[in-house]
Amino acid sequence: MNNLAGISSEKVKEYGLNAGASVIGIAAAQDFALAPEGFKPADILEGCLSVIVLGAPFPPETLRSVAEYTETRNAMLTKMTGIAKAVEKRIKADGCKAKAISASEGKTIDGRLFGHISLKHAAELAGLGHINRNYLFTNDKYGNLLWLSAVLTDADLAPDKRASYKTCDNCNKCVDKCPVGALDEPGVFGKKECGKFYTIANRKLEIRCFTCRMVCPHGLGI
Repeated sequence: MNNLAGISSEKVKEYGLNAGASVIGIAAAQDFALAPEGFKPADILEGCLSVIVLGAPFPPETLRSVAEYTETRNAMLTKMTGIAKAVEKRIKADGCKAKAISASEGKTIDGRLFGHISLKHAAELAGLGHINRNYLFTNDKYGNLLWLSAVLTDADLAPDKRASYKTCDNCNKCVDKCPVGALDEPGVFGKKECGKFYTIANRKLEIRCFTCRMVCPHGLGI
């Protein structure tokens, strides 16, 4: 247990809000027991007790074009990484260990990049919403238009309760409209098929399909 300088969940959330996050939730590191070996919080930060999940929305107008979506996505990755690093810095100043987790970083396995932890699952455990049928994380206020980052810490913070509201009624719009059938089988996400719509240009990822995000009733943050 490490709660030096009276660090608390409320204090950490204030750090996040001041850094620019719109939603903040906290999960206990022990709740990641189902994560694969090497991808548990304690595998990334020794002695990790808490996972602070940070989220900020992007405007639905971004979905009008591939170029606009790509530009906004890359900007949001930079923004969320900066927010996580700002929170990390404040927690370290309080005398606790901390490590910022960005969606743009992770481990490469068989040519594919995997995040240090699953930010979507972390956000679900932290009570910020649910992972829907389209595998997009969805919040009751911002829909599926949230970008995420996180901070691991050895501070023993009070975790938030899981979200009690529902964000998906299995309307199947995402399943029916997916051009490669990546969502046909629940529980098996066709990442290789979705990969056909990813390209790397100037060291930045360009996504040429976000149909599942657009057709979802929560794609406009409603």
